[in-house]
Amino acid sequence: MDKLKDDISETEMKYFSIINSLLDVIVELDLDFNITYINPQVYVSFGYSPEELIGKKNLDFIHPDDLSKIMKALSKTIKTGEIISEEIRIKHKNGSYIPVSTRGRRVKYDDQIKIVATFRDITEIKKNELKVKESDIRYREIIENIEDGYYEIDLGGNYTYVNDYICRFLGISREKLLGMNSNQILDKNTTEEIYKIFNNVYEKNLPKGTFESQVLRNDGKIRIFEGTFYLKYNSSGDKVGFYGFTYDITEKKEAEEKLKKSEERYKEAYNRAELYKDIFYHDINNIFSNIKLSIDLSKKYFSETGREKDIEALYDIIQQQFDKGIKLVANVGKVFSLDESKISLKSMDALKKLKDTIKFVQNSLHERNLNIKVDSFAKKILIQADEFLIDVFDNLLINAITYNNNSNIEILIKITKVNKNKISFIKFLFQDNGIGIPKDKKDMIFHIRSKKEKNSKGLGFGLTLVKKIIDNYNGEIWVEDKVSGDYSQGSNFIVLIPEAI
Repeated sequence: MDKLKDDISETEMKYFSIINSLLDVIVELDLDFNITYINPQVYVSFGYSPEELIGKKNLDFIHPDDLSKIMKALSKTIKTGEIISEEIRIKHKNGSYIPVSTRGRRVKYDDQIKIVATFRDITEIKKNELKVKESDIRYREIIENIEDGYYEIDLGGNYTYVNDYICRFLGISREKLLGMNSNQILDKNTTEEIYKIFNNVYEKNLPKGTFESQVLRNDGKIRIFEGTFYLKYNSSGDKVGFYGFTYDITEKKEAEEKLKKSEERYKEAYNRAELYKDIFYHDINNIFSNIKLSIDLSKKYFSETGREKDIEALYDIIQQQFDKGIKLVANVGKVFSLDESKISLKSMDALKKLKDTIKFVQNSLHERNLNIKVDSFAKKILIQADEFLIDVFDNLLINAITYNNNSNIEILIKITKVNKNKISFIKFLFQDNGIGIPKDKKDMIFHIRSKKEKNSKGLGFGLTLVKKIIDNYNGEIWVEDKVSGDYSQGSNFIVLIPEAI
């Protein structure tokens, strides 16, 4: 008989300790809604001692605007025994009202019917909701009601008790969980760190410990949770294990990750705009400088006899710089368009687009002595591309012509098929006899720097646009010396674009 009493006493103390350790307020009401028990957490949450509230009506502390819905909920659980869940406001001892999430139900013990409910302070959640709205972060939601899991483990980490929420959370039955080691459920990347945290609480007799991990549910879904835990003692005062609570924070973590990615995306867009601005200012200043120099020289030559051809040549330079400015502005618009638009690729004849571009360039620069040849392995070349393909060919041709000081400009375009990483590509090799590109510039020409070197000629937006287009095609582009080791003999621009199948 004494042994039975000791067992009952130990059980009562165990659950009494559990209830008093909860961060939520636990309240017991009779059917007249009088408070018959309330745990000490009420002082932390609402400023009252349990003694001040025992015997008082619970409804006296509820905000008048919330009375109707809480009365309806309480009546429902008394009648049906269903679990109720509401958000209401509880009056603090200082007169203010605290927003809480309450859950409760009708229970029966010792032939008495009672209502047992929990009150959780959700002030911070409400503040976060307001902060989210003010920040206009549409994709982030704050969890309004977080169910908690309760578990007990022995010193070896084996589950000795789990509540229904743990079973639902993991999608594993209670029978299977009991006796299972926690390491079989926790993320293996965190088990060692969690062991250290538990061991530290055990060795130093700390009041509690906290940790964070993730679990793979029985349905294959990964959930992230944080936990708090406490040492568990037997009636002799020996440490026999741990008990604790878990809180699902998956949505919170996902929201934080989305916010982080959003901030990175907007930061990248801002930096990209700054870089575009730098290179645009550089190139447009070059154009204006060339035009101004030509105008100044023209004014000088007007006062000199026999300089008509020189003046005519300067006018040609002004026209060329004007055309270059138009091209620059067009390329800027296309670069931003590529940044903002969705990619939609389709099969198209690259050889036809190339020949159309060559014809346009030859007509536009008829005063230059151009010799452009195409050597293709087939009469029809199908690739996955879009309307920006013409800009690729146009900019590569214009680049080969612009940076060429020879009287005869030679451009050879070789088209072949290659396989790389089990993918079939069409290879375009643009070979010119221009001024070439030094080795230290080859890796930079497709990427905008934050600042361009003062007085550098640069290749402008053209190749930046080409690189962005090729990237959108899942292709590649790079440049080599026409003659290995001697960049001054000209360049080979190589473009790989996936073949349309």
